[in-house]
Amino acid sequence: MSYQRSPDALHAEVNGSLILMNVESLAYFEFNDVAKRIWNLLSDAVWSEEQILSVLVDEYDVQPEHCRIAVATFLKQALEKGFVVEA
Repeated sequence: MSYQRSPDALHAEVNGSLILMNVESLAYFEFNDVAKRIWNLLSDAVWSEEQILSVLVDEYDVQPEHCRIAVATFLKQALEKGFVVEA
């Protein structure tokens, strides 16, 4: 499955943290560094879950299976809150 940012998601950086808000649902979310990196990846293109996983495993000192779980969890929550959409 591939993902992209939702047009209904607004973002701002506050004190080094990335905050997202969905203008439709008024849901909001504060990102950790890894979630922030995923959000930045989605800024310019449609990315598959596997592509995101590959980048994160290369950039962070993390076991692929642990990263896979974290990416899947982030994408599930971001979909539910309307921050990303399936492409």
